[in-house]
Amino acid sequence: MRLGVIADIHGNLPALEAVMARIAELSLDLVVNLGDCASGPLWPRETTRLLRESAFQHVRGNHDRALGATSAAGLGRSDGFAWQELTPDDRAWLAGLPFSLTLSGALCIHASPASDEAYLIDTVSSAQLIAASHAEIAVRLQSMAPGLVLCGHSHQPRVVRLDSGTLIVNPGSVGCPAYEDPEPPAHVSESGSPHARFAVVTIADDTMAVEHHAITYDWACAARRACDNGRPDWAHALLTGTTLKRPAADERA
Repeated sequence: MRLGVIADIHGNLPALEAVMARIAELSLDLVVNLGDCASGPLWPRETTRLLRESAFQHVRGNHDRALGATSAAGLGRSDGFAWQELTPDDRAWLAGLPFSLTLSGALCIHASPASDEAYLIDTVSSAQLIAASHAEIAVRLQSMAPGLVLCGHSHQPRVVRLDSGTLIVNPGSVGCPAYEDPEPPAHVSESGSPHARFAVVTIADDTMAVEHHAITYDWACAARRACDNGRPDWAHALLTGTTLKRPAADERA
């Protein structure tokens, strides 16, 4: 079994198209999307349409859930932009995706088993995301011991193998290589490059191998789109994989 894993597209259509083109060249049995599909100042409507037309399996991210709101009032700038751009049917589809799936024995979630907003294999230290300890991860798994866990949310490509034998894979972000989160504890996530990320997990007998992919796409086009929509912070992240530090930290990413 070869399983493709994508996450955190955030409306970045050219990044998703590039990832899908690469996936089509691989011999994969199944592809799962771990959520946060559309939120951001890019192409939420077109991205959602492409995902709905795909044969992928999907789970719901925290931003997908937020887009199920009855109005854009109270949403952050990225969610609010996407809410306005999406059709009611698209918003309902995103909000109606399952919280989790089990595919070929793999537990597929957006963030952690208990929450679509709590990190599983990352933790905040000195206002940055770093790898969580195995002890922290074990507590967050709530005594669960699946053989394979696929998660996103942090936008950090990571692989962790616990003493229990559980393998946890975060594929990184397809379309948002860096972000600032002002919610306490305020922090940034930075991948360090503008590449679109995904992973492939190969399951054979009792072994699992993980391939992380970082591919090029027209990130300058995505950055221009962000600028055109009033988000120079997103443009900087898309071009560099790092965050543009702002003097005020009262805007949601």
